[in-house]
Amino acid sequence: MAQFMNGYIKDLSAVKDNVKLRVRVLRAWMQPVYGKPHVINMELILADEQASNLVLNTRIQGQIRMKQVDTFKHQIEEGKAVTISRYVLGEIQPRYRMVKNGLRLSFLANTIVEKCNDFTGSMHCFDFRSFKTITNLHVEEDGQFDVIGRVIACDDLDCYDKNGKAGKKKPITLLDAEGIEMRCTLWGAFAQQFSDFLQKCDDHSKIIVVLNLAMMKMWDAKMGVQNGYNVTRLFLFNGKDEITASEFKDVEEFRQGMLATKVDEMSENTANRISTASRNSTKEDFTTSATMRHIVELLDVPQGNPSVIVGTVCAINEEEGIQHYSKSLECTFPYLSQTGKRIYQRSLAPHLLKRTKSMSPLHLEHVSEDGT
Repeated sequence: MAQFMNGYIKDLSAVKDNVKLRVRVLRAWMQPVYGKPHVINMELILADEQASNLVLNTRIQGQIRMKQVDTFKHQIEEGKAVTISRYVLGEIQPRYRMVKNGLRLSFLANTIVEKCNDFTGSMHCFDFRSFKTITNLHVEEDGQFDVIGRVIACDDLDCYDKNGKAGKKKPITLLDAEGIEMRCTLWGAFAQQFSDFLQKCDDHSKIIVVLNLAMMKMWDAKMGVQNGYNVTRLFLFNGKDEITASEFKDVEEFRQGMLATKVDEMSENTANRISTASRNSTKEDFTTSATMRHIVELLDVPQGNPSVIVGTVCAINEEEGIQHYSKSLECTFPYLSQTGKRIYQRSLAPHLLKRTKSMSPLHLEHVSEDGT
């Protein structure tokens, strides 16, 4: 009978899997296998009691294969602490790593999972990374990590449309305890979560962001962070209020350090650099900002009421010309390019003129959907 010894994640190796681990399940999600969408395994992020920025390799990825998920899914729940023994370890390719640890713990049919009621580690096992260890890099590293910082600037919420799919993006700038700034981009639901928080928060000068299991991303030759695909979590705090929950003890320590620094003048500037506005995609601007009409209907539209016309540019007559093209075509409407792809252009005349050899005025015939 195999003998198991108590130990930590840092004690593991590909040939040493007889360690009985005491871990907390940080994240658990169902993940289809690449190239085999019908095979859906349960993926895990586990952390032991040594999880901190002082000890390396305190997290590990875990996997429960599809045929064994029903056996263990009631024992493995996010936030719960368990002991795990009788498992196998193997190397995981860098592109599939969610944490820096190169090993993956895989469950067997006879893996033993038990409750661990005396687990001494924290709830979230945060392992905050210094900004300078990220911003000084020139090549993205594999694995995900935690960051904490105060929001000192953010752009509008960008509601964009790409390849027919709607998306959201919120770029923000964070400042860490060492005074290092770093760009952070929130995507999708994370961008919306942050924007909703801004609307409810009465003081934008002391907002604290915790991005749990973030990933690196290079933008404009500068290294920053963004939310990952499956495991990232976003925690937001109003730094003017005390954080009393024990699970966020280290966040309260960051808040105390933030308040101890001289940030009065910086806070005033910070509030001015934080935008609560939203910027819709061009497509959404057209479909929501004005009424769509046929050209023949424009005669009955009161002056000053915006309209949207959808049609095809069927002819451009360079000989006749029109006067004041910049005003005549300043209205915004979509048109079809030579390839048939719909393009949205705020001012059509300058675009058309760029396609000609001279900057002389052009005559434009516009055909609406009813042939007008």
